[in-house]
Amino acid sequence: MKCRTLIQIAFAVLVTSGFCYSRQSIADLEAQVSRAPHDVNALLNLGIAYHNQAAAGNEEAVEKGFGCFDTLLAMDATNAVALVYRGSLWTMRGRDAWWPFTKMSDVDKGIDEMDKAVDLDPDNVTVRLTRAINSVHLPSMFKRLGTALKDLTYLLNHPGFSKFQAGLQSTIYYWAGFAYKQDNQREKAKALFQKAIDVAPDSDTVRNARRELKDLS
Repeated sequence: MKCRTLIQIAFAVLVTSGFCYSRQSIADLEAQVSRAPHDVNALLNLGIAYHNQAAAGNEEAVEKGFGCFDTLLAMDATNAVALVYRGSLWTMRGRDAWWPFTKMSDVDKGIDEMDKAVDLDPDNVTVRLTRAINSVHLPSMFKRLGTALKDLTYLLNHPGFSKFQAGLQSTIYYWAGFAYKQDNQREKAKALFQKAIDVAPDSDTVRNARRELKDLS
């Protein structure tokens, strides 16, 4: 595998309404954790905030995120949300590593942790969606597109889907469309992108969905 391929591993920042854990600033969250270093919710929110910075290319945020999730998992090894986010961070550590063997090893660790997180809490929407979005961005050599489609199909068929916030529904439709596009199922992808637009026309997802529809037309 070429080094550049793994350097370009991407992960979408999860900022849609209904999926964020907190809209507090990182500075506020850091202060909160400083005051209460074992506050589970504060650690989780801060870890997710660092994760999203890492997804945007901030290498320092990768290690800061690990610090939060390592602490959380030392307190409770069954925290599936912390585990799936740490797994995602492992793939970003692989993205940023120089040595091909290290890249492969780190991504494999991330895949393993994300799969364990789903095994721990298979009905958790956050866990499923995080694994799905990460999986759909990994290079094809890791053979994770099937996993992404499995997770997104599960979410689309979730008994509570109709009660999800519109922004979350739009996010799921969008990423399902993206996965089907990657699988060369163009008509399914187009239908899902259109649903992403229709269900939440004012959401952050719409611009991306419109761009994808234009690309498929």
